[in-house]
Amino acid sequence: MRRNWLAIAVTVALGLGSWTATAAAEPLKIRVGWVVTPGHLAPLIEELGKRQPSLFKHLGKSYALETVRFQGTTPMIQAQAINELDIAAFSTAALALAITNAKLDERVVADVVADGHPGYFTENYVVLANGPIKKIEDLKGKRVASNAIGSAHDLAMRTMLRRHGIKDSDVTTVETNFANMPAMLDGGKVDLIGVLPQFSKGIIGNAKYRVLFTGRDAVGPIQAVMWAMRAEVIAANRPALVDFFEDHIRAVRWFIDEKNREAALDIAAAITKLPKADLGFAFGNEDFYHSPDARPELDTVQREIDRAVELGVLPKPVQIVPKHVDLSLVEEAKKRIDGK
Repeated sequence: MRRNWLAIAVTVALGLGSWTATAAAEPLKIRVGWVVTPGHLAPLIEELGKRQPSLFKHLGKSYALETVRFQGTTPMIQAQAINELDIAAFSTAALALAITNAKLDERVVADVVADGHPGYFTENYVVLANGPIKKIEDLKGKRVASNAIGSAHDLAMRTMLRRHGIKDSDVTTVETNFANMPAMLDGGKVDLIGVLPQFSKGIIGNAKYRVLFTGRDAVGPIQAVMWAMRAEVIAANRPALVDFFEDHIRAVRWFIDEKNREAALDIAAAITKLPKADLGFAFGNEDFYHSPDARPELDTVQREIDRAVELGVLPKPVQIVPKHVDLSLVEEAKKRIDGK
């Protein structure tokens, strides 16, 4: 009987050892949030990985990629808090709120998009040309569209309104998708919308509409959206994350490389369901800026947070550098690629 129990114990131990080794070999699932593409490249990169897996040295080996769409950047705070999201695409407001309100130990790790970067696109805030809004002060008592409270679009808009003496309570905020905003403006349901590059055709330059101000006017060149991760997630998974960022940087560079333009637009059309002819702006100077090294512009992040607190748009100040930044992942990944 004793020998039988010993044999069973050895068998179980060997089985557990085999299971542990198999589990350890499983790729790390990295869940990445995104809001709107092609500005947010994550869903396009996921598709590129399916179409051209040879570009990705580590995908399916040390990590697996899953992209998750959100209405705006602020809903990703809760998703991270309950461990349903690993990499959040945060606006500066969402980053500040995740740290100060949700008490998450966040680290800025990479670039997503920069608004108003010299020579690149900046978001347009548009009204009807023949409507009642002639200047920013005329928005008092009116309805403004927002994709989500605290998003990059929302923060820039509220910053401009505050600078012109308009408080949050002075306007009615209507939350809606960017794709719905033009129709809502035409239908008289809102008085101000934000226009991203993929929705600018037929609006920007059309005499029916007028650009009241731009994101660059409101907040200057800014790191509009950045990737952020919780410190404990980075600490537990650093090797796989460096692998991920190595593949990610290669993919970003592939999308912004002119020689890949037609293939890149094919992917954008497949994911956005927009005609390829309407995506001619993507990945160039008519689009938001993407860093080829995935490196965020941290000085603009702190500047926007400080200004938002001063104007009362954000409730509490927070110092981002150095505690809430970890660029070692993208820096090590870049060294692997470029050798420096």
